[in-house]
This record gives sequence, C-alpha cells and structure tokens, in this order.
Amino acid sequence: MERKINFSVYVGAFVLSLLIFVIGIYIGYLIDSSNLQSINQEVSTMSEKMASIQLLLLLEGNSSSCPIYLSELNSLDQEIEKVGYKLSYFEDEKSIYDNDLKRKYFVLEGESYLLSKKVRSVCGDKSLLLVHFYSNKNCSNCKEQGSEILKARDDAVSKGINIRLFSFDGELESPVAEALEAQYGIKHYPSIVVNENTYNGYHNANEVTKIIMASK
Repeated sequence: MERKINFSVYVGAFVLSLLIFVIGIYIGYLIDSSNLQSINQEVSTMSEKMASIQLLLLLEGNSSSCPIYLSELNSLDQEIEKVGYKLSYFEDEKSIYDNDLKRKYFVLEGESYLLSKKVRSVCGDKSLLLVHFYSNKNCSNCKEQGSEILKARDDAVSKGINIRLFSFDGELESPVAEALEAQYGIKHYPSIVVNENTYNGYHNANEVTKIIMASK
C-alpha cells in the first residue's frame, strides 16, 4: 500500500521550528539590550563616584586625605576595567556596538586618567599611567596589542609595580580620545603612552615591559 505524505505536518513542523528560532533570537536581543542598559547604569553610577572624588580633591587638595583618594580611585579603577571587559565582550563575541555608551565610558576613563595624574602630584602616588590607543576599524594588531599590554602589566604587578591602564578607540569620534591623541602626538594605531611619554606603533609584551621598567 502506497504511503501518503502529509505535507501539512511538515509545513507545521517547519513553521513551529521557525517560530522557536525567531523567539530565541528575540529573547537574546532582549537579554543583550538589558545587559547594555545595566552597563549604562554602571557607567552613570561610576561617573557620580568620580565626581565625588574630584570634588573632595578640589575642596581639600592636600596630602592629608591621600589614603582616601587612593582607596577610592583604586576601587573605581577596578570597576571601570570590569565594564571595559564587558564592552569588549559584546564587541568581540557578539558584534554588538553601542558607540554612544562607549563614548560615555571614554569620558569616565578620561576623568579617571586626569584624576590619577592629580593624585600622583598631590599624593606622590608611584603608579604608572599607561594609555593604549587603538582602532576597531583599521588596525590588524590592535587586539593583540591589548593582550600584550595585559601580559606586561601582570609582569609589572608581580614585581610590585602598580599600573593604571586606560584604553581609547581613536576612531570612535570621541572628543576625549581625540584630545588625548592630539596632546600626545598619536600617529599610528596601536600606540601607547606611559607616564606621558609616547610610543607609536605596536610593541610586544617584552617591549612594553622594558618601557614600564624604564618609566618607573
């Protein structure tokens, strides 16, 4: 007996599978949007903390409160770095880019950098300030440069040298990044600035370590 094919069953299964697929994508989109909103809120909260530290420094501006400045700044730098990793995850793993949020994040980083310079002056903080300029558009080894910097930083920390690390996408049209690039004469991506000394071009971990040791 010839077996009949029930096309309606196959069509129904296909429609159901497609519906589940679309729902999965939509749920993923909602989750990603929620996570980005959460990061946005984190950046806003950290900006408020940064403003408080800046105000405290302006009001007092003397070394007697340095332990407070350093403690707050160290805590805030750790939070800023974690948010940076989250943004990198969305860009590298999910190809999700929120340029407005990233520019907002760069303002926070810029404030942290300037505050770190002030704390070095007022408190004699010996932390090295390392700024990494990169591009997500036209740079084949910028991502690798970031990894090499982290290796060099870990090596420096193991030797008792504290590094405050800042990273800026120079082609994001961020006023903060552009102002710093102009100040330090950045000509290529990637490039780094260590304690206000500029090193254009790519540097591997060993080279970055040598720069750090020479700058301490």
